[in-house]
Amino acid sequence: MVKGVSKTIIEVNDTGSKLFEKIVFYVTPEYGNLNAKQLKKAAASFSFNYSSSAQKPTLRKRYKLKKGVKYFLIGFSVFLALAVVIFVLL
Repeated sequence: MVKGVSKTIIEVNDTGSKLFEKIVFYVTPEYGNLNAKQLKKAAASFSFNYSSSAQKPTLRKRYKLKKGVKYFLIGFSVFLALAVVIFVLL
């Protein structure tokens, strides 16, 4: 709970994250007199870009990817074997 009415805050609505909807920064009183551009720059240095770090595949996605690669290699091997058999017969 914030007490008082003279608090300077910066509210970031576009966090770039699926997890966090909004980030609120409470500016300390001694730095509350900075201009908006300086405050935005300071807030941007603390904002985390979760969209790039969130791209790390989950266990389920890694399992599906492994399974897909396995099926691709099996299909490619069968295709290659059929090509060799056809080449030998002709």
